[in-house]
Amino acid sequence: MTDPKRQTAPVPLLPFWMRLFAVLAAFGGLVYFSVVPAPGTGSISYGPLGVIPYSMWLHFVGYMGLAMVFVYASYTVPRPLSQILFGVWVVTVGCGVAVEILQLSLPTRTFSFLDMVVNAVGAGVGVTLWYLYVRLVGRGRRLA
Repeated sequence: MTDPKRQTAPVPLLPFWMRLFAVLAAFGGLVYFSVVPAPGTGSISYGPLGVIPYSMWLHFVGYMGLAMVFVYASYTVPRPLSQILFGVWVVTVGCGVAVEILQLSLPTRTFSFLDMVVNAVGAGVGVTLWYLYVRLVGRGRRLA
């Protein structure tokens, strides 16, 4: 049985292959920038508010974006929205853990449990933002 809240998409849906490509591109970008030192590494130490380290901002935004792209890609999966959101969060966190484990073997990168926590929080925020967006758009469509 399909979730009645998901009968109409909150955004125009691209073909599945394009949505899958977006997920692979987002994950590929995260892996690439997690493995190859970025130009100017170390030149920026703090993020926009001047309190949180720049690398933490990058982890947070990167995994938040990955989770949102992944939820969008899996929108037509015949499962309740809550299962989709939880599954996306678990897979996204798993991707972050895998990247951190990959960094163990690289001399120019460092393994960090804190990075994994920030990745998980970013993924959670991404999934939550998608849920709130679906609720807000769904409510607006019922009122219209």
